[in-house]
Amino acid sequence: MQLLELSIYKNKSLVRNIHFKKGLNLIINSASSSNKTGNSVGKSTLSRLLDYIFLSSGEDIYTEPEFSKVIPEVYSFISNNIIYVELYFKGHDQRNYKIGRTLTTSPKDSVFYVDGKISEKINYITLVSKQIFGQTSEKPSIRTIAHKFIRNTHEKMQNTTRFLHNTTRPDVYDQLYLFLFGFTGLELLRDKASLNNQIKTKNKHLSAYRAPHRESALQKMISPLKAEGALLQNRINDFDFKESQETDVKELVDIQRRISDSTIEYSNIKTRLNYLDRSILKLRENASSVDGRELSAIYEEAGVVLNGNLKRSYEDLLVFHNQVISNKIHLLISDYEEYRLEENKIKRRLDKLHELESGIFKHIKEPDTLKSIGQIYNELSIVKEQIAGISTLLHKIEDTKALIESLENKKKEIILEISRNTQILDENVEKFNEYFGALSKYFYGDRYIFDLEFDSEKEKCRFEIVNLAPNPTGGKKKGELSAFDLAYIEFINFKKLKRPTFIVHDSIEDVDVNQVFDIFQKANQLEGQYIVSLLSDKIAGSKFSNFKKDSIILELSEDDKFFKI
Repeated sequence: MQLLELSIYKNKSLVRNIHFKKGLNLIINSASSSNKTGNSVGKSTLSRLLDYIFLSSGEDIYTEPEFSKVIPEVYSFISNNIIYVELYFKGHDQRNYKIGRTLTTSPKDSVFYVDGKISEKINYITLVSKQIFGQTSEKPSIRTIAHKFIRNTHEKMQNTTRFLHNTTRPDVYDQLYLFLFGFTGLELLRDKASLNNQIKTKNKHLSAYRAPHRESALQKMISPLKAEGALLQNRINDFDFKESQETDVKELVDIQRRISDSTIEYSNIKTRLNYLDRSILKLRENASSVDGRELSAIYEEAGVVLNGNLKRSYEDLLVFHNQVISNKIHLLISDYEEYRLEENKIKRRLDKLHELESGIFKHIKEPDTLKSIGQIYNELSIVKEQIAGISTLLHKIEDTKALIESLENKKKEIILEISRNTQILDENVEKFNEYFGALSKYFYGDRYIFDLEFDSEKEKCRFEIVNLAPNPTGGKKKGELSAFDLAYIEFINFKKLKRPTFIVHDSIEDVDVNQVFDIFQKANQLEGQYIVSLLSDKIAGSKFSNFKKDSIILELSEDDKFFKI
């Protein structure tokens, strides 16, 4: 990909058009014989407008960086006019695109454009993500990635690897560096987290099923119960009916058998209804006040990605959480109602059978005979219920064990794929260090190494820059940063990774002039774009004459400031 042009319009009239070059792109102030320093002409504005195109709030365009104090003339320029910023670029698919955004002091009022037509924000974001940043997943976000390529604040220029806000969570850096160095298993990590959560839940179910008896004990209970049932059935089969009552008693036996079977079925339905009732009650209790951070952690652990538009405030997280709970309750209630209908159906069948049973009782002339056979059937019914209950529990245990095994096998496959991705990541970092070490050695005589280590079990990254002169500051630190960012472009070109091939740096005046020259030389040989703003005094020497002749894309002055106001 390549940046081609940036254009700024005021009320549809062109204010400024900047053409980007391959290699070195310089933004400087015009040399002045007066005492003007060139610090307030808008050299940093181009980087901030690029950042605005990549979804920044744009506040840094009309405020001073140190105290965030509004710059009146710029604020008025934006507020009183329709300002439109448009970027023309070549995407990773080698097609040219135009994207634009109206510049306002209220980001929510921005209007987005793609190829000159008003676009939905989501379509704009998708295009930028894919064609500029090579990002097709939700994390890391465009805003997170953009900070690596647009270093337009003092903090970003002083921190080579930890350039995000100082409150940034470690997992954001993890996502960023895994993405930057070609780890394609971020979705696998989420799948693994989801499987871990499912396995954890099923293991809880399994523990509940095994209380108070494990399956080995349950299996041993069935044989004696079956033997007892067989004896009772034999007693029924061998029962000596009186001829005059044989028909009635046999009919009674059949009805009581059906009552026994229906009672077992009814008992199973009631067990399921009780389970659903407890589950619904528990979910309703959970739909209450919970700490927002705790909720966020719960969903991340479960592999649930919270939409980027969802604010991470306590209230919004609680609403999101309760909506998830509400959906689950709705599904359980639907199941509950179906089982309730089945319960009523069996209940009616039992009532009818009991009516038939009562009718036969009235015709039986010998109560002792009835009492004897009825007692045997009651005992058989109890035994059958016990066998059915144990069998159902054993089936649940075996089914749950099989499901856990299946989930564990899927997890093993994912872990194996993560391992392959981790190996590729290590190879990529090694290749990057070839370029990083060579450039840092060329600039300063010190070989720098980027040490990135990914623990796939903990899903955490550890990273640092290692060199023989620890903790460099000032100009040398910015030289380290230049080597890092230029090396990254060389690395992605070699690996053919779809990542931005431009970098934007601001204020390198405290870098030694000889190192500035070396950085410019390497940047000019780059299959990418190094866009840097600096004071013209820094490159006043004759050895910079060719760079000033060929690489200046924007020259500003007190009479020709960026917005021409």
